[in-house]
Amino acid sequence: MAEDNHLSSSPIAPSKLTMSSKPSSSGKDSQLDALRARQAVLESTVSDLLSQRTSLVDALSPPNTTDSEDPELRAKAAVDCANAKIKSQIRQLSQYNDIKDIGTQLMGLIAEKRGCRIAEVQEDFGISADD
Repeated sequence: MAEDNHLSSSPIAPSKLTMSSKPSSSGKDSQLDALRARQAVLESTVSDLLSQRTSLVDALSPPNTTDSEDPELRAKAAVDCANAKIKSQIRQLSQYNDIKDIGTQLMGLIAEKRGCRIAEVQEDFGISADD
């Protein structure tokens, strides 16, 4: 008898529970169509990214690699080549900055010797403020 009271006091009747938990078939179809569309978009994106990766690997591969090599080895070689180029550019930029600093110091010494501003010395040497 206590079990009967427990069932009758339940806020949701069993028949309502089974009816409300069943989604309509048209709702399932629209969800399935939406998921298929999303999957198609994702597959297209993956395909585009793989194509871009291949193009980058081809562009960055060192000249001594061949097309018959393992794609992962070619990709690693391309990354190594790109890293070497980046390090070279950083080294060159550092050298440029060092030379520029020395030039600025020299112009400062010249300006001090002449008793004028650095901007005037730069102007005499044909250097603009943007250089």
